[in-house]
Order: sequence, then structure tokens, then C-alpha cells
Amino acid sequence: MSKKKEKGKKEKSWKERLRERQIKHQRALEAYRVQREIEAERKPRKRPKDIILMAFCLLVLIFGVYGVWQFTRPSTPPEEISPSQTPPQTSSYEAIYIKSNGTIYPSTAPISNLRNTYYTFRADIDYPIVVERDNIIIDGAGYTIQGKGIDGSKGIDLTRRVNVTVKNVQIKGFSYGVYMDRASGNVISKNNLTNNYCGVWLTYFSNNNKIISNIITNTTLSEGYGIWLKNSSENNIVGNKITLYTYGVYVGSSSKNTFSENNIANNTLGIYLYSSVNNTISANIVANNRNGVHFLQSSNNTVDGNTIANNTYGIGFDSSSNNIIYHNNFIDNSEQVYSYTSKNIWDHGYPDGGNYWSDYNGADGDGDGIGDTQYFIDDDNQDRYPLMSLKR
Repeated sequence: MSKKKEKGKKEKSWKERLRERQIKHQRALEAYRVQREIEAERKPRKRPKDIILMAFCLLVLIFGVYGVWQFTRPSTPPEEISPSQTPPQTSSYEAIYIKSNGTIYPSTAPISNLRNTYYTFRADIDYPIVVERDNIIIDGAGYTIQGKGIDGSKGIDLTRRVNVTVKNVQIKGFSYGVYMDRASGNVISKNNLTNNYCGVWLTYFSNNNKIISNIITNTTLSEGYGIWLKNSSENNIVGNKITLYTYGVYVGSSSKNTFSENNIANNTLGIYLYSSVNNTISANIVANNRNGVHFLQSSNNTVDGNTIANNTYGIGFDSSSNNIIYHNNFIDNSEQVYSYTSKNIWDHGYPDGGNYWSDYNGADGDGDGIGDTQYFIDDDNQDRYPLMSLKR
């Protein structure tokens, strides 16, 4: 190019060049804006993620509150229930409890509470009583606890109780009149236990209890147990009247118990000991039972001062030896003694003597009140010093 033409060109200043660049840049921005608007018209507008999450949580909360309200509200408002729709009223309890803290549940039970130690009935009761407190007295005041004959029911439950006295109560219609399991030092006195399958039940190390002067009978079933005592020791069964049971007194696997001054009559078996040792049966009247007293695999027991009368057999031993039997009155039993593979001691030596036998025919030549000849039972059993008169 010639110098003439170069001179003819006018050069742009830096301001003009800057202005041109600004215009180009604005045009590019406008073009980009238009493009974004076009795209926005083609696609749905998106919400920010945090707004969407917030909306979702709000919906969950609303539906959760509504669900809880639906679950907890009554299906029919109370004011809309007519008399015919009223639910049947039922008892909220099945037993009366004397609680470990001394209170009575339910509080409406007709039992007075004196200082949490002395409880007295104020009316008859139709529920069993469960005792959870030790060292108390329960006085029935002649009122009745009436059962419904439900299998396994317990008139008064003394499971694991210590030093509880139950007196002056009539207990009827239960499987167990008084129930003791691992219970010790309790007194059951002057109660009337009628038509229970078992009058008094003691088991599993129920030791040192006293069953005194109770009437225990079963006029409806004529079966069951007057007193059941098993795996228990050092109990005193004294002065009770026990009638119309399969077993008047049943003793199993127990030792050092005393049965005295009881009247045990009209049972299938008056007193029965199984696998029991070192027990004392003393001063009882055992009469008009099918079998009076029977021992099975039991040894080292003492039978003294009893009147055993008018039973099919008076006393029986089956595989039971080393028992001592003396100062008893055996009167008019169809068979005075039954003995099978047993060898026992039938007297207390001379001059203390042996037993009175209503069918003894020996003489007393020297007038010492002891027969001159032995009372023969079998080759292994003889009363060497039979008494000539009833032992009082």
C-alpha cells in the first residue's frame, strides 16, 4: 500500500474501540437472556430443593397428627351412647388382696384394717383372698368366703407367708380351702372348711405351721383331702375334726410333724403316711373309716395314745418297719392290724405296757393290768405286754 493511502485512513481512538467492545458485550448478554427465556417457556419451572423438602415434612406432620387423632378418639362420643348401648359392667378384679404394704385391694372389700396388722371381715365374701403380707391376723368373725368350685381355686392363699393367723372363717367351695406353699410359722385356727376338695394344703417346705381346732368336711363330694401335707416338717395338726374325705390326713415325704387330738371319722382312709419318717400320731380318735391308719414305706414314726375303732382295719403297714405303736385302744376293727413285709415295735416295755385290744383273750394273773401272754399279730409283730383295759 502506498504511503498516500495509509495517510488517507483515519485511525480510531482508544475510546471508540472500548465503546465498540461494550456494545458487542451487551448484544451477547441480550442474546443469552432471550435464549434463557425461550428455554423457560418450553420447560416447567423448578422449585428449589429446600422448599420442596420443607413442604414434604409439613405434609407428613399433618397426616401424622390426623392419624393419631383418628386412633385415639372414641368411635361414638359418650353423649351419643343410648342406654341400650351401654357396655356391660364387669368386676375389675378376681381376688381380694392384702398387699405387702398392708393395704387392701380393692379398697371396697368388706374387711376392716387395724394398723395394717389385724384384718376383720364385715360381711360374707365371694372372692378368694391372696395374702402378700407377713405377721398379721385375719379374723373372719364367723363370715364366709364362698367359692365357685373352680378348679385350682384357693380360698385363702398363704404362699410364702410367715406368721399369719387365720381364724373364725368359713371357707366353702374351693379346690383348696387354705393353701400354703413354702409358708412357715402360720396358724390356721377355729375355721370351718366345708366342701373344698382339699381343706388345708401344705407343701414344699411349709414348716412350723399350726392347724388347730378346725372343722374340715366335704359333704358334697365325699372325696379329696382333709389335710394334705407334703415335703414339710415340724407342723402341728391339733384338735381338728376331719370327715368325709378320701384321705382325712395325707402325709407324703415329710418328717417331725405331730398329729394329735384330732377326730378323724367317716373317711375312706383316716391317716395315711407315705415315705415319711419321725412323725408322731398321738391321742387322736380314728373311727368309722374304711381304713384307720396306714403306713407305706414309712419308718421310725410313733403312734401312741390313740383310739382306733370301728374301721375295716385299724392300722396297716406296707413295707414300713421300726415304727413304735403303744398305749393305743384298738376297738372292734374288722381287722385290727394289717402288716405286709413290715416289722414294728408294739409296746413300751414292762411295766409301761403295750396296747389295748378289744379281741384279746388273755388273762391277768398278777393283776398288774398287763396280759400274761402276748397279743400275736404275725411272726414279726407281737404286743408283748397288752393292756387289760382301755388306756385313758
